Amino acid sequence: MNIQDKTKIIYNNCKKLKPFDLDNHIEINNTEEAYLIQDEFIKLKVDEGYGLIGGWKIALTNPEMQELVGVDRPVEGAILKPLIYKNNMSLRLNNYCHLGAEAEIALKINKDIPVKEGGYLNKEEILPYLKEVMVALEIVDDRNAGSNITFEKLVAQNSMNYGCVLGEPVEIDLMCLDSLQGKLIVSGKEFGRGIGKNVLQHPLNSVLYLVNNLIKRGRGLYAGDVVLTGSISTTCWPIHGDKVEAHIDMLNSVSFNVISI
Repeated sequence: MNIQDKTKIIYNNCKKLKPFDLDNHIEINNTEEAYLIQDEFIKLKVDEGYGLIGGWKIALTNPEMQELVGVDRPVEGAILKPLIYKNNMSLRLNNYCHLGAEAEIALKINKDIPVKEGGYLNKEEILPYLKEVMVALEIVDDRNAGSNITFEKLVAQNSMNYGCVLGEPVEIDLMCLDSLQGKLIVSGKEFGRGIGKNVLQHPLNSVLYLVNNLIKRGRGLYAGDVVLTGSISTTCWPIHGDKVEAHIDMLNSVSFNVISI
């Protein structure tokens, strides 16, 4: 089974909201192949009119999640422009197999980040290309994979991203993002809380990883792109009637509502 065949099966299963275990027969040999499948997955989405890339998400940004899937590095996935939503919108539950949400610190790329041979060495080098910061609720769909997901299967299905809801942007000292504390609230009850340093010790380290990995893949980050740096707390799995909120110090809060029709 070649890259295209594997991609079509995973893509169609995602599109038809079929559970993750229907992909079990697909063997992905290594990380390189997984990212080639992701590239084809994104291309299929774009070709079918789902929109162009408007940003990227980074997952597996804390040791616990990395240990769960047996790796020591993060992973990225593309966010399509039509799936970048404004605050306080409604999501239809029947558009997902298993809807999840994560509270994150998001950054907007202020100007194109040049391709640099050998990559960028530290977060200070990417500061000139960043400006605005937002609270984000990432929308994910694990298709009921639970803890059975592997690193390669996560990569292949575009890291489970199904968009995001963004709060209004602010301009603050980006070096302080690691100290910002936040919480995830579901229907008025605190579901989880965390701090910016939960994300690779600093959310800017997440952006640094993304820039360098995209360069290796022949991709880049451009002015206007949104970067979700990684979850600061546990993923929640809302149901019909829930309101999901994310609050993070110094930033504007964000929320969405879950409806069934």
